Amino acid sequence: MQLRRQLPLMVVFVTALLVMLFKFFNFGETGKNVLSQMDKWSQVTSIVAFLLGPINLIRLHIGNVAKRRPRWIHSALTLVVIVVFTIVFALNGSNGKVTLWVVNNIAIQISGAIYAMLGFYICSAAYRSFKLKNLEATVLLLSAVILMLAQAPIGEAIIPGISKWGEWILSVPNSAGMRGIRLGAAIGAFAASIRVILGLERSWVGGSTAD
Repeated sequence: MQLRRQLPLMVVFVTALLVMLFKFFNFGETGKNVLSQMDKWSQVTSIVAFLLGPINLIRLHIGNVAKRRPRWIHSALTLVVIVVFTIVFALNGSNGKVTLWVVNNIAIQISGAIYAMLGFYICSAAYRSFKLKNLEATVLLLSAVILMLAQAPIGEAIIPGISKWGEWILSVPNSAGMRGIRLGAAIGAFAASIRVILGLERSWVGGSTAD
């Protein structure tokens, strides 16, 4: 068990060290060849990781059906759909008539329905956020009203020049906020990567930071 946790940590550390060495220092053709091979390994690893997702999903739903957990019938339907679609795609190919019919008339329609349902949740969240509870909520509400009027054709007729206000909000405060969010996310990703490389973060191998 200890080796199963330590081996992935060592692989990650050595791989990250090699990538940084060959990225930051010029080793000529040798460095390019090593990076090319590592890129191929990364693609193969990504494909294997992509396959693990459906496998874990199937295991989860099989467990739900076997143990008769609440709403296990949904898991059973999911398993049936996975099996049927896999057989259809395997026999008919990715560009076959049956496959395209299934994708266009079932998968895409379901996706559209899910996204349509998300619109109601977004409206509900916006309603709760726009309540005038404090100064921040007031600024958010005023900005949203200005932007909506600036995007609507009737907004310019109601308040002349409001389109320029909307452009200023998008180009100045919004851009500044998005840059701050991206900078914070980049710093957080860098810090998380360092913790993973140094073995300080072990939750991804089934352990904890204290292990």
